[in-house]
Amino acid sequence: MSAAPTRVLAPNPSVFTGRGTNTYLLGGSSLICIDPGPDDEQHLAAILHAARARDGRIATILLTHSHPDHRPLALRLATESGASVHCFDPSAGDEHAQAMSDGDIARTDGVELIAVHTPGHTRDHLCFFDPVARTLFTGDHILNGTTSVVHPGEGDMGDYLESLRRVQALQPLTILPGHGERVDDPGALIDEYIAHRLEREAQVLAAARERSVFTPMDLVPTLYAGYPVEVYPLAAWTVQAHLDKLVRDGPIARVDGGSETQPPRYIAT
Repeated sequence: MSAAPTRVLAPNPSVFTGRGTNTYLLGGSSLICIDPGPDDEQHLAAILHAARARDGRIATILLTHSHPDHRPLALRLATESGASVHCFDPSAGDEHAQAMSDGDIARTDGVELIAVHTPGHTRDHLCFFDPVARTLFTGDHILNGTTSVVHPGEGDMGDYLESLRRVQALQPLTILPGHGERVDDPGALIDEYIAHRLEREAQVLAAARERSVFTPMDLVPTLYAGYPVEVYPLAAWTVQAHLDKLVRDGPIARVDGGSETQPPRYIAT
């Protein structure tokens, strides 16, 4: 049995990333690296140092998704280590990555990880499940200390809820998220995530019914009262994702589709 995963925290703290992006190393002499993170010289050195501390060489790089706080360092790390890169959407980067689909398996010394396609936060999102340790590496699908943003166009709220239920069925014992500390009661947290999204959907619908024509941002000050205004743009994305799901479900209609400079407008039916 290999040692427990090593976490290397990227130096990219912000209101959007928390303390920073978590990079994970696991395996023995041949290591898997999950989410190298942003293209940062200091972080590259820290990952390579952590690999040496494990007496290992990084042979495989796995990407949960293509956001700039998770993927960009993969190219330099692969060049430095000779590792292969694997992800759901190779076209979103320039690392000559190999495509990884739902159910594909990455193996290294003492570790087997199963790719679980979890669209919602993004269409290309993968979680990675260790069925022996019952550890789930969740990227941005499930975080600790905050909820995941669903960006319209990149993600889908209906898909996100379905993906949450899918990882819930895996019954993991531990979650190692892309941001925040490890989670040792995953079942309770996943239940909380699902309940929160359903509660937020009901709040969005109630707020919508109190207005005539509105944009997602029009609802944010009410729905996210008490949150710093810096997160309002992210909140508006999530509100729009809820609205788009409600459009498909029936109680909301789009008045227009919006544009690059103008947000979409909606009305309760």
